[in-house]
Amino acid sequence: MSVLGEPLRLGPRVVRNRIVFPAHLTNAAVARRPSAQHAAYYGARAAGGVGMVITEEQSVDPADRPYEKLVDGTDPAVVPGYRAIADAVHAHGALVLAQLGHNGGQSSSLYSRAPVDGADDEPDPMFREVPRPLSDAGLARLVDGFGLVAEHVVAGGLDGVEIQCSQASLIRQLFSARSSRALPFLVAVLRAVRSAVGPDGVLGVRVQGDEGFAGGLATSDAVAVAVAVETLVDYVNTAVGVATRTLPLIEPPMGVPAGYAAHVPSAVRAAVSVPVLGVGRFTTPEQAREAVASGSCDLVGVVRGQIADPGFATKALRGGRVRRCIGCNQECIARVGLNQRLGCAVNPAAGRESSVAANGYLAASTRTTSPFARVLVVGGGPAGLAAAVAAARDGHAVTLAERRDVLGGQLAIASRGPERRELANLVADLAHEARDLGVVVRLRTPVEDVHGIDAVVLATGARPALPAWAGGHARVVDVTEVLTGRVAPSGRVLVVDEGRGHAATSTAELLARRGASVATLTPALVVAGDLAPTLDRERWRRRAAEVGIAEYTDRVVLAAHDGLVLDVLHHLTGEVTPWPADWVVHAGPPTPHVPELVTDVPVFRVGDCLAPRGIDAAVREGTAVRERFSRL
Repeated sequence: MSVLGEPLRLGPRVVRNRIVFPAHLTNAAVARRPSAQHAAYYGARAAGGVGMVITEEQSVDPADRPYEKLVDGTDPAVVPGYRAIADAVHAHGALVLAQLGHNGGQSSSLYSRAPVDGADDEPDPMFREVPRPLSDAGLARLVDGFGLVAEHVVAGGLDGVEIQCSQASLIRQLFSARSSRALPFLVAVLRAVRSAVGPDGVLGVRVQGDEGFAGGLATSDAVAVAVAVETLVDYVNTAVGVATRTLPLIEPPMGVPAGYAAHVPSAVRAAVSVPVLGVGRFTTPEQAREAVASGSCDLVGVVRGQIADPGFATKALRGGRVRRCIGCNQECIARVGLNQRLGCAVNPAAGRESSVAANGYLAASTRTTSPFARVLVVGGGPAGLAAAVAAARDGHAVTLAERRDVLGGQLAIASRGPERRELANLVADLAHEARDLGVVVRLRTPVEDVHGIDAVVLATGARPALPAWAGGHARVVDVTEVLTGRVAPSGRVLVVDEGRGHAATSTAELLARRGASVATLTPALVVAGDLAPTLDRERWRRRAAEVGIAEYTDRVVLAAHDGLVLDVLHHLTGEVTPWPADWVVHAGPPTPHVPELVTDVPVFRVGDCLAPRGIDAAVREGTAVRERFSRL
């Protein structure tokens, strides 16, 4: 057994292994109380073998409400919800703690209709509200709030509490402001919570390690805080980034390596005697094992990796291939940011565990239909692969036919762009699952006539569509032509973004790094606007500046003339300007590809051939085809 699988004592309790499911927002609360979805969600990770679950933040002040679905832990009505969570997790042998916190100035009056209480009167860069500085009496009131919520947690049967002093936290803000009240307040909170949880409860603290900006808290500050409170706690958790100012440090997108934050737990662990929990975008069992084996932490936090695959822990300890998180942030970070329940692009069941049967996203071991003799899946992109896996799990005899010589569809192409390589992981993981389930995969196999089959899943995707203004010009091409290597634009290259996603930016960066003089142009207010919700935009802007990519917004291409000169309309002035270029690369919405099939059996369209959308829709619809089979 590796160190990852060894039990570890946390004060009065023993955690069965070193893998933790740390606190993160789910947006699953109902009326500010824990819901059945919380219990099902956390229970699924406990069933998957995790050692300890830490719930999302429970507020210690009813007026603290930065987002609509923050649980109000001060309300006694939360206790039954806590009990349901405890029962769901304990049923599978894991520990479960609740994280307690107050958001301070990183909050909003939108829902509370009350002034925001903060460490000082400095507005947060995201919420931009001027806080009301808390008095000593106000801080004392919050100490009582922490104690009250801890009492509710104990009454609900959870194993303990973690105090949030990082990321979105009033306590972090006090330390960041170098307030003399910070440490006394934290100590008072820890003592009040210890009194509530008693000698049998676990008490942890999550400290801020690196705020990510000049003058902010650094690793040395985390060490100082941890040393100051280690006699009061059973473990120390760590974090980097601030939940508004440097959010991409907390939930980094693909391209950021595993262990990027390891310097914080390593430094803390060297200074304290209690166990230390480290986080840092660990998405594979190998990365989790290395984090603990290297000595950088005693416990390893895996959030998105266990959202993507609830069985991550068991597979990490006993062997098995996980369905990897690809760091796209589309359904977890971006969806929660839109006030929707958390989801996952690679795991359609995530965030829907309590209603999974009703939605057709069933566990791999669950069979819902009598198998057809034969199912043909046409198309080997993410939708087709997901459909093949789902159908094979239900006992159908599945053949997948792909006209190209590789699987993956648009993902196989998109993964060739800078910092997009992990898209290929989803293709590889689905392909392995399909083959393990006995799916027959046939490449270079176009399909027109279908005979001797009981059902067809059409997953033929979408194809590029150049705009009318391109006029058939030979040097106006789609981004896919560049990414596949069919063309190699050079000289002055204009990338026209009419799709708002990664297609334009990754292609522009690829060409710039090859030596082209690249500019991006869009009719929107910003280039690739969809990169902001997934936290990719900041990293893109830094890389664009590094390679000299110019950005032009509020501009519409009207026509392309011989020579290659574009007519470009500037929205704001109405001026039409000639724009010379050696190449124009277009990124825009594709067109569904729906081939004519000769067949008399049911045909189910999924993914982009139904309507071009994102990865999440492709995998979700492919997986849900099993439900559609059951209606026949």
